[in-house]
Amino acid sequence: MAFCKKCGAFMAEDALACEQCGTKVKTAKDDLIDKLVRYKQLLSEYEELKTMMKPQSTYVSEDTTVYKTRSFMRYFWPFLVGGIVGGYLVYMIATMISVATISDNMTPETAINLAMGDVFGGYIVALIVALAIIIIGVKISKNKQAAFNSNAEYMMRQAEKRRQEAQDNQKILNVYQENVTEMHLYEHLVPEQYRNSSKVGTIIDLLKEDKAETVEEACALFG
Repeated sequence: MAFCKKCGAFMAEDALACEQCGTKVKTAKDDLIDKLVRYKQLLSEYEELKTMMKPQSTYVSEDTTVYKTRSFMRYFWPFLVGGIVGGYLVYMIATMISVATISDNMTPETAINLAMGDVFGGYIVALIVALAIIIIGVKISKNKQAAFNSNAEYMMRQAEKRRQEAQDNQKILNVYQENVTEMHLYEHLVPEQYRNSSKVGTIIDLLKEDKAETVEEACALFG
């Protein structure tokens, strides 16, 4: 006594389909074809993965290098100090020159006016020198910072790319191993010399077209 697996209706032992719902009875040949279809799918994936994967040893397991960027002040502070010191030195030189130009023959009022003028002029020159050093320093520091940080960011992107490639390759290896494990369940169905997706596909077609009833018969037709 047999029953339909879909609707549960009673079926004759030799029935090819359920009279109630029309579901076809799955024969041993149908079951074989289903297994071969899955085996062909695994073989196709296996063949594709084999061309994609690389030995994991070709990748750095863990790149711990840290590529840090640098701040603007790392390059600018020498120019800032240089500007202040340079301006101060110019101011001191102007002051000493002013003192040296004062003579005993000058009236106090003339000496004071001359000294004030020299000191003020020295202050202006010192300010110009300091600003020039700082402005030049800003430009040089920005260029150096941009060049270094650009290189650091490039190295970080490359390191991240290598890590991602290693992770992707490991995923491929994992899928490959899973496929190989499952493929072992179906290998006994097909002779070794026919174990590729193309030949298994041909075997499936011959079975579906009823040109062969078994794998052996199919292999004999095109082997």
